[in-house]
Amino acid sequence: LPAGLIDPDEDVVAAAQREFEEETGYVGKVIDVLPASYLSPGLTNESASFVRMEVEMTLERNSLIYNGQMKNSGLAGCEEDRGLEKLLLPRVGLLEALDDLQRREGVKVFAALHSLALGMSLGE
Repeated sequence: LPAGLIDPDEDVVAAAQREFEEETGYVGKVIDVLPASYLSPGLTNESASFVRMEVEMTLERNSLIYNGQMKNSGLAGCEEDRGLEKLLLPRVGLLEALDDLQRREGVKVFAALHSLALGMSLGE
């Protein structure tokens, strides 16, 4: 789940596309912007906008990256400096994969990703 701040000259869609490419290397298309969610209503006005994206793997750039024929520039620059690591995990069984990484390797999992995986596991 790429995440980041909206730059002053951006809207939610532009920020989501930029953050997705910066953090994954892939190009995505925004298909939905959900209403803002508030992290601690009553304590702060900080909000998060969740954006659903579609990643077309037949696009040349995405296909080349996926097949190892093009260097994936995701997590370049300041993203790498923050200690982030890019992992490709299964959609089905995501919660189990995340829990295993936490227990076995001590990986720190983004709370929003863990919550998403928990919700997804209810439908498995």
